[in-house]
Formats: sequence, C-alpha cells, structure tokens
Amino acid sequence: VAAEAAAASAEIGEESDSNDLKKSKTKELFRKAYAQHRVEKMTKDMLTSLRNSENSPFVMAADEEDDGDGDVPVEKVTYDSDSHLSVLFQMHGSVWPSVLPFCLVNVLITYLVVLAKWNGIDLTFPSDGHTFMAIMVSFLIVTRAQITYHRFMEARGYLSELFRSCRELIHHTAILTMQDKCRGAKQWRKDVAFRTIVLLRVTIAALEFRTSKINTWDVVPTDMRQSMVTFVPDGASPSTPRASSTHRMMKWAHGVRTLSDENFRAPIVMAYNLRAEIMKQRNGQYLKIDMHPNEELKLLAFVSDYIAAFHGLKKLITTPFPFPLVQMARTFLFFWIFTLPFALVREISEPVQAMLIIFFTTFGFIGLEYVSMELDDPFGDDPNDFDDLGMAQMVFEDIYITLYKLDGSASAEDLRKQVANQVKRGGTAVQEYHRDMQESMGSMGNLA
Repeated sequence: VAAEAAAASAEIGEESDSNDLKKSKTKELFRKAYAQHRVEKMTKDMLTSLRNSENSPFVMAADEEDDGDGDVPVEKVTYDSDSHLSVLFQMHGSVWPSVLPFCLVNVLITYLVVLAKWNGIDLTFPSDGHTFMAIMVSFLIVTRAQITYHRFMEARGYLSELFRSCRELIHHTAILTMQDKCRGAKQWRKDVAFRTIVLLRVTIAALEFRTSKINTWDVVPTDMRQSMVTFVPDGASPSTPRASSTHRMMKWAHGVRTLSDENFRAPIVMAYNLRAEIMKQRNGQYLKIDMHPNEELKLLAFVSDYIAAFHGLKKLITTPFPFPLVQMARTFLFFWIFTLPFALVREISEPVQAMLIIFFTTFGFIGLEYVSMELDDPFGDDPNDFDDLGMAQMVFEDIYITLYKLDGSASAEDLRKQVANQVKRGGTAVQEYHRDMQESMGSMGNLA
C-alpha cells in the first residue's frame, strides 16, 4: 500500500510544480492508504479470530455434522457451460440415470418388432395417427415443463426474500441502535439475532419436511418449545410438558390437523416471537436511548416481508401441479412413446437407424418429463434442489459478522455458541405428535 502511495506521489511530482501542493496530496494519499490498510487488517484479524475460535461461526456445517443434527447442505449442481463434453457427459444432476432404462426398453421393443417382421409377423401400423398424436404430446409435455420452471423460479425468488429480510433486519437493528453500547443493548441485539436465526432455521425445516421428515419442533430450542403452543388454557404451569399442552390446544382445533399443518404453523409462531423480541426494548431495561416508533415499524416491516415470502412458499408447496394435467400428459406420453416403434419400423426398414431414432426420441420426451418432476419440488436433498440450508447458513454467518462489527467478537461468539447448543435436530417430536393424536382421539371417544 505504501509503495502504491509512493508511486502516486511521484506522479503528482511530475504533474505539479508546487512543493506545497505535492506535500498535501502526498499526505492525503498516505492517509487514505493507511486507512485502507487498517480496514483490510481488521477484516483479516476478524476472520482469523473467528475461524480459530472454538465456536467459529464459519464452521457451522462441520460443527452441526459433528453434533449429529444432520444439517448437511445439498451438493449443488455445477457445470462449465463452455465445455460441451463436460455438459454432455456429466452425471451429477442429470436425468440420464432415470431415463436410460426407458430408452433401453423402447430400443428392445423396436428390436423385437423388427425381428418379428423379419419372421413374417408384421406388428406395425401406419404412422398417421402417431403424427397427429405427437402434436398433443409435445404440447402437454412442453407446457408442463414451462409452468414447472416458472414455479421453480418463483420459489427461488421467495427464498431470496427470506434471506434478504433476515439480513436487513439485523443490519437495521444494529445501525439504529449503534450509539447505544450498554450491556442491555448488546443483549437485546443478540436476542433479536438469535430469534431471527431460529425463525429462518425453523422455516427451512418446514420447507424440507416432506423430504426429510424432520419435525420443525425438533429444530426449535428446548426452552422455546413451550412458547410454540399458543392455545394453552389460562393457569397452565410454565413447566407443563409440551405433549400435555398440545393435547389441551387440540381442543380448540376446527378440524383434524396433520403433521405437515403443524410444521407450517411453526414459522408463523416464531415470527410472532421475533416481533415480541423486537418490541421488548420498550420496557426500558435494555436501551438507554429509546427507539423512535418509526424505527420500530421499520424493523417490524422486515418481519412482515419475511412472512409474506413464507406464505408465497407455502402456497407453492401446498398447491401442487394440477393432477389431471399430470395424469393426462403421462398417459399420452407413455402410450405414444412405447407404441412409436410399431409405427416407425413400418417407415424405416433399417433396424439400427430405427433403434437410434427411438432411443433419442424416448430420451427427449421422457427426459423432459423427468426434468419437470425434478423441478416440481425444489426443497429436499436432490442434486437440483435448492441449497436452502447452505444459503441459510451464509445468512447466519452474515448475522455473526454484523454483531461482531458492532458489539465485538465476544457477542458474536456467544451467539454462535447459543445457536450450536440449542438449535438441534432430534427424533422425539414426531413420536410426541402421534401420542398426542392418540390421546386426543381417545378423549374424544370417551366424550362421545
């Protein structure tokens, strides 16, 4: 940095005849260079300190894997679009493994039709009907692929909004209270950050529930599980077991709720808890400088943005692709593709040529259907699914860095330790849920 400043100083000397002007500009360059050097050194020291720390926020995935909670991000599909060979022969994320059996079966059917024709048994028929039917099949398959792709990108947009809202909430929380460095303010900022991390982690668990079968209630810290039950009768003891409280809450239900319903309810309850945490500073025990109501509304607005994006994701997950359209498309597809050899062999007598055409036609049509199937549910552990957990962990790290810049490494490390120790995955909430259901049904039978 000093060398660059010296070189710039030499250039100034060539352009300016005034020694005073040269000295002032040189001093200004050295001042800026030193400031840049200090920023780079502080950033490097921060990263080194956090990485070397026992509770480093940058080793979250490894820590959680060691803890046995199973939080392993999806291995994303990457490819070099400039390399044709790499794109053609890459198997990770490809539909080749799923489509290849259909291609081989259809080639075998083609070979048997040719063999039968050679032996005087003609199973072929004119291709006029297949030509007309190909238009219908192409329309259904391409339309389904387009709709699925738009749903895929819409889901990715909502997911980005979740991450943006979390980052913006913590940034504004830090910026709007950065003049208050008292112990209470630091604790409040850390509590808001922790509630934000829990909300995001619970949301990811809810989105992945259909694939992972891991209940969101098992992701919630143990000391928060009781607060997840909203319809607890007055006078219930805070130490009431969760199963018993849930049993009481179910008396308020307007219908039978599935485990999936309860999982999608968890982020909404945690969002309420986050809003309550934001407003907790009004009791005067945390901030020495009161927040303006407009500042509070700004923070609450980010939570509202988060919930709006979550409801968008819930809409896509709970509203699958219309079944009649899927059924019709696959009926036409399989009937057309597996009767194609009988029409094609009539037009093409060369068996190798016919089998090659059948092979790649099968790959094209059934492959496109499998692409739609792959993109239809992007929340899971398939290669083409979103790496939502990995992206969420990046948000966690950004939150640690924000807290570090304002309140120091001790606060960031305490938050990281709190996340590592409390945000766990277990295997008990599903059993609790089924037990609650059985107890509730038994009680309803007794009342009847």
